[in-house]
Amino acid sequence: MNMIFSDEELLRARAAVPALTQRLELNSGTKGLTAAPVADALMKLTWEVEQNGQTGYYAVQGKARQARHRIARMLGVEENELAFTANATDSLNIAALSLNWEGMRPAPGRPVDVLISDHEYPTTNQVFHYLEQTGKVRLVRYVLSADITEIIASLNANVTDESRIVVASHVDCNTGLRTDVTAISAWCRQQGMISYIDGAQAIGQFPIDLHAIGCDLYISNGHKWLYGPCGVGLLYVRKGFEERMEPPKVGAGTVNFQFPVTFTEGANRFELSATRPAQVYAAMDAALDWLESFGMEKIEQRQRALTAWVKSRIQEMPERFTLICPVEWEKSSAIATIQIMGWSGERIAQFCSQSLSEGVGFFRPVPEFDGLRLSMAYYNIPDEYEQFFRLLETADKR
Repeated sequence: MNMIFSDEELLRARAAVPALTQRLELNSGTKGLTAAPVADALMKLTWEVEQNGQTGYYAVQGKARQARHRIARMLGVEENELAFTANATDSLNIAALSLNWEGMRPAPGRPVDVLISDHEYPTTNQVFHYLEQTGKVRLVRYVLSADITEIIASLNANVTDESRIVVASHVDCNTGLRTDVTAISAWCRQQGMISYIDGAQAIGQFPIDLHAIGCDLYISNGHKWLYGPCGVGLLYVRKGFEERMEPPKVGAGTVNFQFPVTFTEGANRFELSATRPAQVYAAMDAALDWLESFGMEKIEQRQRALTAWVKSRIQEMPERFTLICPVEWEKSSAIATIQIMGWSGERIAQFCSQSLSEGVGFFRPVPEFDGLRLSMAYYNIPDEYEQFFRLLETADKR
């Protein structure tokens, strides 16, 4: 059951990911496996730096900029609207720390209201809770839903004169729900508010045009659904919006070499380029080459077809599982979260931890819903999910 790929394409995809022969790798939502040609390119780029010294380093820096330009083009934005960071969490921190919370205060001593959904990524909650703890913001939760009219209704019900920003995920990390962030961004513009979108689970899953979405800030990474190496974060800052921000880092790349200190144009002011691991960023060029060797559209189609198959299998076992994510692809993603009858969230977490430590499989618990999250990557096959179901049966007999 090849699902979109030919036999040859499926063999090539799986042969390039040797970890698939060692365990069940069903968690690309945490880390997509980097194919051998991409890892080889990373090693080659690293050796280019070390073998040729500073000359090699400057050459690899240029290749990193080329990769950034290519990703910007894929996202429908100008290159100077996109910055490379260490990962999505780094992008989140840069964005949150750069916003002028003091200048946005409705009155002296009064915090800014942040409208944040009730399904956000744990680190997102941590960052904004910290801002609340330090008196900069007050968090106001709105309801995330597969129905955008319910989201807008919840935003309308919770917006106040103190509201300044909406935090939303393009794809919810807990359930795989795909949110209509275009409608949310439009609502923000109508309210004169900032739109911040977490796209950590979105880029690479389906086509994205950030200008069409119309958000102010968007973060993501290269190690999940773009299947690149760890260490690549993405920060999109809408052109002109950077002037409303105060970059938290000063150094080569972020500022011009003159006094008084002035920041570089666009999102460049958020990207430190001094003695960084440029080879990691440059390797994203190879990651895109690898995916495009199959075709980005075919990658999406395969992941979509495999996801539909997995969800249908889960629905065939209602006495065993509850699927807690939308079935329709347009409202979801290559992530499926399930609850297991008779299993508590604690038991699921123990199962996932034990499976990883024993080298059996890599799965992710979802404690927020007492669930378990499965990812459907382009290199996965149906038999791997059947093996997963059998693992659960074995665990039940212990």
